Amino acid sequence: MRHSCHPTRRSALLQLAAGAAALCPSLQTLAQPAGTYRVVVGSPPGALGDVLARLVAQKLGEATGQPAIADNKPGAAGAIAADTVAKSAGDGRTLLVYPDAVMVVNPFVYPKLPYDPLKDFQPVALLGKASFALIVSPKLNVKTIAEFVQLAKSQPKAINFGSGGAGHPTHMVMELLNQRLGIQLTHVPYKGTSPSIQALLAGDVGAMITGVVEAMPHIKAGTVLPLAASGPAAKEIFPALPQFKDLHEDLDVSVWFGVSAPAATPRDVVSRLNAQINRALAEPDVQKRLSEFGITPAPSAPAELERLVKQDLARFGPLVKSLGLVVN
Repeated sequence: MRHSCHPTRRSALLQLAAGAAALCPSLQTLAQPAGTYRVVVGSPPGALGDVLARLVAQKLGEATGQPAIADNKPGAAGAIAADTVAKSAGDGRTLLVYPDAVMVVNPFVYPKLPYDPLKDFQPVALLGKASFALIVSPKLNVKTIAEFVQLAKSQPKAINFGSGGAGHPTHMVMELLNQRLGIQLTHVPYKGTSPSIQALLAGDVGAMITGVVEAMPHIKAGTVLPLAASGPAAKEIFPALPQFKDLHEDLDVSVWFGVSAPAATPRDVVSRLNAQINRALAEPDVQKRLSEFGITPAPSAPAELERLVKQDLARFGPLVKSLGLVVN
């Protein structure tokens, strides 16, 4: 009787196959850290940051076949979440999803901030950029940005503007606009953009900057007037309005959202995470979800996120200091 394989040879092949199978988990571990991904965010459940964190967690889970969760740690304008990630192991399993202010405003607002935006993190990926608009109350009787600036210059500090809170992006961008255009408005902070918009509708404040998605229903209803816009989708949404960058060269600004890892995370792990997130940003369901919040996906290399952090630290640092804005 003939055998297709000699017994000794067959045993050797079986041993080789068993050895290869035993190696598979090790190879998997090398390619992908084992364990649960934790995507930390400084927003409460249901907020925009939470939505983004859950998207990142979902897509990492799908890409790796491993568990992934969003971990909400709200408070201190995102500083609690950032500090948690800064002190986590650099194994590629703990990530921070955050709006730009966590890295570029908090260092100047909080004297005892427990993390350093440049030393304690590895930039992983830029998620997207939000477009926003300067909107005003019809009670101001201005129809263009030129008329608004003229009115503000003729009555320094007479026009109030609302924001989502001291140090909030809606506050910082408006203060930057004030400085670059040489006008003086009076800041009225609110606990979030929604009450700030309500104050604008009631005429308690005369102007504010907010995301286009939040502003659009009121613009369409004619209860507020848009004067200028900024961000990657601003020209498409408001083709007739001037862009902030047309008003001053240093007003080419947008609110952006990023993903970072602890500083000790190896570069090859960062590169893999970057590729996985960029692939997710190209998926139609992710793009649709981001568009609901007025965010344009911005797939890019980690170096682009690092450049943005450094650029905005240099831009907002002097601004915060000039305002004397400090939270103890």
